[in-house]
Amino acid sequence: MSHIAVSRTLSFPVTRVWTALADFGGVHRYSAGVESSPINPGTPATGVGAERNCKLYDGNNIQERITEFVDNERLGIEVFQTSMPIKRAQVQFQLVSTKDSGCELSMTMDYTLKFGLVGKLMDAMMMKAAMTKSLARLLAALEQHLTTGEEIRQGWTPKVAA
Repeated sequence: MSHIAVSRTLSFPVTRVWTALADFGGVHRYSAGVESSPINPGTPATGVGAERNCKLYDGNNIQERITEFVDNERLGIEVFQTSMPIKRAQVQFQLVSTKDSGCELSMTMDYTLKFGLVGKLMDAMMMKAAMTKSLARLLAALEQHLTTGEEIRQGWTPKVAA
């Protein structure tokens, strides 16, 4: 299993950042790769057990479910089905207030790729670096969305300093 960790200091209070993260079906508003992210029928809109189907601009699909939900503190997400070469993945967002009324947003991802040994080689050669960059970009896009209110779309480039 591979592990990725990224973080970003934001000038927003924990409650504001949490509102965006807890809007589980709204990830498409701040992710440049996600075209749409409707909540799966029959599941709650948010909280443990909520499920969403992320349709990506590149044609891939990711089914995710909330496994941990601690208001204004922690959000755990499990990737339970995807067309990507990911066998399993657990993602966690952690929020901690800073002294200046902002917060530190940390994101970790533990994952295993499909294809056994070939997947391990793919991970070592390119996937881990690409996924780390993608997660850092997601946090930057979330910051820009919170700063400007604009929805982040395909082809997005950062306006907020990294």
